Amino acid sequence: MMYTYEQKCVMNLGDAYTLLYGFIAGNLIDKLGKSGERAVREATRQFGYDRAETTRKRHLEVNAKINMLNLFTLFHDLPSDPRFRRELQEINPQERVSHTLVCPMADIWAEYGQKAIGRIYCEEFHPACYNHYAFDKTQVNLSKTLTQDGDEYCDFNVILRPETLPEDLKPVCFAEYDPCYREPEIPHVETDGKKGFALLAVKLYFYLLKYAALQLGEAGVQAVREGLNQFADAMGDLFLKRAAEDGLAVNRAYVRDNLPVDLDTQVDAPLWETYGDYNAREEMQKEFCDRLAAKVGI
Repeated sequence: MMYTYEQKCVMNLGDAYTLLYGFIAGNLIDKLGKSGERAVREATRQFGYDRAETTRKRHLEVNAKINMLNLFTLFHDLPSDPRFRRELQEINPQERVSHTLVCPMADIWAEYGQKAIGRIYCEEFHPACYNHYAFDKTQVNLSKTLTQDGDEYCDFNVILRPETLPEDLKPVCFAEYDPCYREPEIPHVETDGKKGFALLAVKLYFYLLKYAALQLGEAGVQAVREGLNQFADAMGDLFLKRAAEDGLAVNRAYVRDNLPVDLDTQVDAPLWETYGDYNAREEMQKEFCDRLAAKVGI
């Protein structure tokens, strides 16, 4: 299939985000075993809670109901990856049932031998995010995932029933419990892939670093550094390969278009103001950005 340059940028942004998790989480587990895995799982849950709170806040600001229809259809924070394939079976305010048939995240984790790491992401992120979005009242059933050997699709069944809500939350979540409610007119907002992936990549990395530091001390921080180094080397090779296939040079413009974070972390300074504890920005600059720039010769 022929993709446009813009589509390829979305694909590369997504792959970089995915591999960031794969290399950092993988190195934490490789170096620190079960303790590393516990830190990775907690970091992944906290990232899910953060993403849920951001989404819920944005929905409440426009007077949208906090339910399953809006969770999955209103204000996407990322553009659609053209490689992604889903069979949507049901979506309404109370539930969303779907099968993911092709997941680019699962595919690249498998390509890099990180499938088990991806399984941890699936186990921890989706339940944390979807449940927390609806005030910790969502039921999340993810019985199959493409990161599990033998599963041929991801089976999502995400449910929010009014019967499980306290009385004060029913009108917040469902229009039928709010007699004066009028659906807001919400203008279409074009999704900016670079900004979306930048925000999520910084958050995901920050929580991995935070819980590595909190639970594992200096050994955890060092494992994150080594994961960032591995990530830089892998992204350098991937960019050189993919750019060559398209007859392009890997220069600063190419990296800017295809990498979630900027090579100069000061460019993303507003993000790091919120997610800058534990020297997060400085570690990213030294251990990943500078190394990647040297790897591709810019």
